[in-house]
Amino acid sequence: MKKEFSDKLNLIILILLTIQISSVSISIAVSSIAFGSWIALWLIQFLINRQSAINTDIFKEIKLINYFILAYAFFEILSRFFAVYPEGAFSNIKRLLLFLIFYVSIAKIINFKALIYILLINISAVSVISIVEIVKYAFKFIGMAGEMPFSEIRIDFFNYPLTSAEIKMISLLSLLPLVFSEYIRDKFIIKKSLLILIIIPVIVSMLLTQSRNVMLATAFCLMIYGIFINRKFLIGFIAAVILAALLLPSSFTERTKSIFDPEHPSNKSRIDMWKVGIEMFKDHPFTGIADSHIKEVYETYKTPEAHGEGVHLHNNFIMILATTGIFGFIAWMGMFILIFIKQIRYFKEEEDLIRKMHLFGSILVMISFQISGIFEWSFGDHEVMTVFFFLIAVPFIIKALPADDTIS
Repeated sequence: MKKEFSDKLNLIILILLTIQISSVSISIAVSSIAFGSWIALWLIQFLINRQSAINTDIFKEIKLINYFILAYAFFEILSRFFAVYPEGAFSNIKRLLLFLIFYVSIAKIINFKALIYILLINISAVSVISIVEIVKYAFKFIGMAGEMPFSEIRIDFFNYPLTSAEIKMISLLSLLPLVFSEYIRDKFIIKKSLLILIIIPVIVSMLLTQSRNVMLATAFCLMIYGIFINRKFLIGFIAAVILAALLLPSSFTERTKSIFDPEHPSNKSRIDMWKVGIEMFKDHPFTGIADSHIKEVYETYKTPEAHGEGVHLHNNFIMILATTGIFGFIAWMGMFILIFIKQIRYFKEEEDLIRKMHLFGSILVMISFQISGIFEWSFGDHEVMTVFFFLIAVPFIIKALPADDTIS
């Protein structure tokens, strides 16, 4: 009877987790309710029967990662006690709870098909949202095409363009190795042709957000995929980039080219913010300034010259360094480096091709997140981190599964 109750609770937690991940792009309220609900149920389960709440074997496997996550959480909280502006310093500390997504995914996804279904539900939800966005964009473009350059007409309907683009990027890259693998035909749970149809709107809408950090991170990951997995894809990708650069009007390529222009207003503003962030760190090397009232602290160093300048520092690495100090930064870097090492190790050890491609997809998610995070405070973005923590849990989920749990 106890096992039956535990199994039902596990299923409800998984359903709520899926709702949280797949709805975050369109409704933070729905996603947050699902989040709070499964946390409460998991806590109840933990109090009733600890063994049914966690997989102790896989948690031993990530013991060192756990220490670094705990260390980061400690220094994040500690920084709030020494905040430059103490008032409201603890208001956004609840984002540490998002780490629970990583843990519940590992603990509750106990078969390969369940993992695939959640991944497919997530990309399908993102695809439906993307289709709606593309239709809305078409009407917006008709009305604005004569008033402003193409590079300024961006998809921004349900979320801030950078947030939307990063969710689409990591959702897409998590499945990309399966889509383009020349060794996987119809072995996957759905036909590859259908999966391609699902991801096409995601690619189009991601590009139309005109988020340069996402363009750069995605291009880099596509190169990595081509070099290590599929050389034919690499040749096709390079050819497509060259043709686009030669044939597309400058109005279409202007924003992409601006990535490499240090005098571009947006780039210049980011460089200024990074310089100020380093100065903040130098003045508060051990405790940081805390992620609170960033703009007010920023204005003591420099008067903002551009819209949005100083609200945060537009760089994950500098933001963590400035807000939590050197020890928080080391802990933060350490946990991601350890996860990345595990991702690569599990990929090398895995023999089943479909599981191997899922592992490589998670590697691309990690790489893309870190590259895009050079230019944006994505670690502080609740919506992005909701999807990200689930996707980087994928290798650990697969590691905990029996070797014969596959669909190939």
